[in-house]
Amino acid sequence: MAESSSSFRGPCFCRHMNKADEFIMCVPDAAVCKLWGVYKCPTNVDIHTEDGRVFNVGLSAAKGKIFFFHGWSKVVEHLRLTIGCLVLFNPIDSTTFKLTYFVDGVSNSTFWTYLLPTSSQFYVIPECILPKHYDYSSNDVISTVITENNTFDVLIETSDGKVGFSVGIDVIVSQLQLKDGCFLFFTKSFGNFFHLKVCGKNGLEMNFPELEVDETDVAPIDAEDDVYEVLPGGVRHFVRMAGDRYFRIPDPVSRMARLDEGLRDITVRLNHLDPPKQFTHGTRREKKSDGSGWRYALTSWKKFMKAAGIKVRDRVHYSFDENDQVLSVDLVVPYVRLSH
Repeated sequence: MAESSSSFRGPCFCRHMNKADEFIMCVPDAAVCKLWGVYKCPTNVDIHTEDGRVFNVGLSAAKGKIFFFHGWSKVVEHLRLTIGCLVLFNPIDSTTFKLTYFVDGVSNSTFWTYLLPTSSQFYVIPECILPKHYDYSSNDVISTVITENNTFDVLIETSDGKVGFSVGIDVIVSQLQLKDGCFLFFTKSFGNFFHLKVCGKNGLEMNFPELEVDETDVAPIDAEDDVYEVLPGGVRHFVRMAGDRYFRIPDPVSRMARLDEGLRDITVRLNHLDPPKQFTHGTRREKKSDGSGWRYALTSWKKFMKAAGIKVRDRVHYSFDENDQVLSVDLVVPYVRLSH
């Protein structure tokens, strides 16, 4: 019985092109086994490009490998593929593929990157992917990253003028047991939702079982339109997931602290400690990337974390009293990595 495309679920595979790939492209061995099995490779496949063209491409075997050969150069010529391009093949059925290619790492609402070493967990999001109306330089947010069966919270923040994923990527890497050199494909959905597809170093799509992952009920960070609890008397409460590099003061709080009138130290009270501690702490300001004004942050954030006993990814409950001009840490909920 012929296999219908609606029931077919073959793995995607990708290739970072070299010079030889402009004429003949190798299909990853793992993809060959998953798609066709041993000795069942078809002689030709159809490749659909995103502009609606269809190319019939012959498959050729040599030295135990399978290649796109006759007709492949026409695909390369039509799409103007060159060295360094990344191409992603999504099988529609066992002999038909949809081809997506990436220019400067981007294709429509999708961008790709290599998985970096654990010492460098900041992944730049191309400007063309981000919504034009949102200023990430002043308002960091928690994004939702979704794999086939799992959902993760990942912080989007600004560093050196670039917007990217940071805290939370480490959880994805750990939970999915990813290795350096994997290909990560992020597709922007509505709001701050992203779908993640992962291909291994061999280029083959990786599938992941449903995991028991960490809690996801973390409030957005620094979001101007976030729901803050404002109590009578000018007390504003907000919740943060702690990052490791800085603490940006929410815009409403910076206005309550009158930092726009001039930088000054603010009083900090650590109510969650026994006994509580109180001290003054410095502030600084940074120009927003769109030039519309300033954003404010605490200085020496790591020193603050040590004094307050805060660790990265802890959920911290703060309040600011406009009358007393005091920033308080009311509760620190330690981050717990759930086992599975």
